[in-house]
Amino acid sequence: MTRRPVLAYTLLLIVQTLCALVILFHIHTAFRILVERIGQQQTLPSEILAQVCVAALLGQCCYWTRLYLLPVPQGFRSLPLGHVLAFAARLGAIVGGALASIYFLRHLPELTKLSDSFTLAWRSSLLLAIVFAVYCYTLELERLAAAWQAEPEVEVGPSGTSASEPELQATQALPRRLP
Repeated sequence: MTRRPVLAYTLLLIVQTLCALVILFHIHTAFRILVERIGQQQTLPSEILAQVCVAALLGQCCYWTRLYLLPVPQGFRSLPLGHVLAFAARLGAIVGGALASIYFLRHLPELTKLSDSFTLAWRSSLLLAIVFAVYCYTLELERLAAAWQAEPEVEVGPSGTSASEPELQATQALPRRLP
């Protein structure tokens, strides 16, 4: 892979990581508020809501751009770093899922009230969009982790066998029978 796609992939991943960190930071704040004030209606300050919405939207733009236009960089292999990335991906999914669970459990009694269903639907759809943004980020981390943990590809010679194994090529001169 040439340097430009790797650089573009890396820059988009860094931007998406910063977006995910903004979301996860505010999720931590939301956890604390929800747990400290269970049973009370909570409002999110508009500057925090704006930061989270912009972070989710920008993160989604980075994710879909990278997914459709840039392949995962190949050539780097690190089993420990791949495991760390896979662990971070799972941890992010757990935190996002926990926020969604707390929110829906907290607002479940309000589902029976039809007077404020628009606000509840708007908040719920916003929460699902944020959790989806975190999910997409964790998917990208898992893709990169899988690439870092994959066995290196072996070059295939003209006879269809590995070019690094000349003794194997000599012993396989006869065609194979298909079962």
